[in-house]
Amino acid sequence: MPISKDALQQRNRRIRESRNRTRKRRTMQVCRAFSCKIDYRKLKPAQLEALNGLFRDAKHLYNDCVLSDSVFDYRIPKRVEVRMPDGSHETRELSHLSAQMSQGIVQQARDNVRGLKMLKTNGHKVGGLKPVKTVNSIPLKQPGRTFRLNGSYIHVERVPGMLHLTGVRQLDGWEIGPARLIRRASGYYVAFSCFGNRDEYEREHPRPMPANPVGGLDAGLEHDLTESDGTTTIRRYPDTAKARYWARRRSKRDKANKGWWKANRQYRLEMERLKDQRKHAAIEEKHRLEAKYRRIVIQDEQIASWRKRNSWPKAGRILQGSILGRLYATLKQHPQVTVLNKWQPTTAWCRQCGRRTKTPLSQRMFLCAYCGIRENRDVHAARNMIALADQPISHAELRKPRDVPVGPYAQAA
Repeated sequence: MPISKDALQQRNRRIRESRNRTRKRRTMQVCRAFSCKIDYRKLKPAQLEALNGLFRDAKHLYNDCVLSDSVFDYRIPKRVEVRMPDGSHETRELSHLSAQMSQGIVQQARDNVRGLKMLKTNGHKVGGLKPVKTVNSIPLKQPGRTFRLNGSYIHVERVPGMLHLTGVRQLDGWEIGPARLIRRASGYYVAFSCFGNRDEYEREHPRPMPANPVGGLDAGLEHDLTESDGTTTIRRYPDTAKARYWARRRSKRDKANKGWWKANRQYRLEMERLKDQRKHAAIEEKHRLEAKYRRIVIQDEQIASWRKRNSWPKAGRILQGSILGRLYATLKQHPQVTVLNKWQPTTAWCRQCGRRTKTPLSQRMFLCAYCGIRENRDVHAARNMIALADQPISHAELRKPRDVPVGPYAQAA
């Protein structure tokens, strides 16, 4: 029976009021993320097939959205055209995804486009979105509808029965918010966004006041981080011999062979373990910096582009095992962090005389050609970030000759 216009307006008004109440309540709460694993041993064949179907349909929907004329005008279809390995096309029905799951996947594609636009606005070279081979994360937006938690069991929409979760005790005392269904090499997980009272949380977890008011951070390949006080950090987790062994085993076999699937699973498990190590190391480093500085200044670096540096052939391998990419992505969203524009001359600019001296990458000491100041290149850049954080050099000043003083120290010179 179709819903009347008045009933539809009343329903939409109730939804808006509920959304506004939730947003107001969230401003007084603290958010924490917890991950629980779905017990693979207790999955029934129908549940396993439904979970695989969810991620398969999510990939087809995401790729169809990306290949459409406009991501923002895209309307979710019931069937999509899928390109097969031989170049032909087949029509697949999106029977496993619910309406809210489909909306979340399309919203994810739109957020990716907005992220690329922001990078382009900041001066980075970016391309367009491309189809993906796998989608390993599905949003579960609404508790009670897309998923329902009952003790140590969870019901996910379009998956029959209840799924047993491990590690649910960490959710005690928290208000459950949106979640994500995640597929990894070691199994399926549900990541919950949980909310609690901010005042109570801060009383139970007091944070000491950092001793240093401000600190600059310079990223590099020789040292992962160089701080303005001269402290250097190297935390790298390169691929292990076990990962290289299973990669070689996999490359020597065909997909039709059982040995390929065994080698692929062992390789993915080892790479997942390394990824977790890098992730936790980045979190530890972020907490250390939060406790040390009240304010942190970094530069808007596109670290992924460092792989293409011809002057450092091992840059790609170093960055693969480094925590830099994940750490910088986290710091750029942090409220204590000030991000400088990538065009600020943090290395070339001299904070003593305000002039700029071009220094090749192979030269690890900065020597001003005008006033003679000499110090470590990375420490020099980190200290300059602090000086340029509140008074950056304008584009008009950057177009002046190098021997003309610019920046906050130009008048003092």
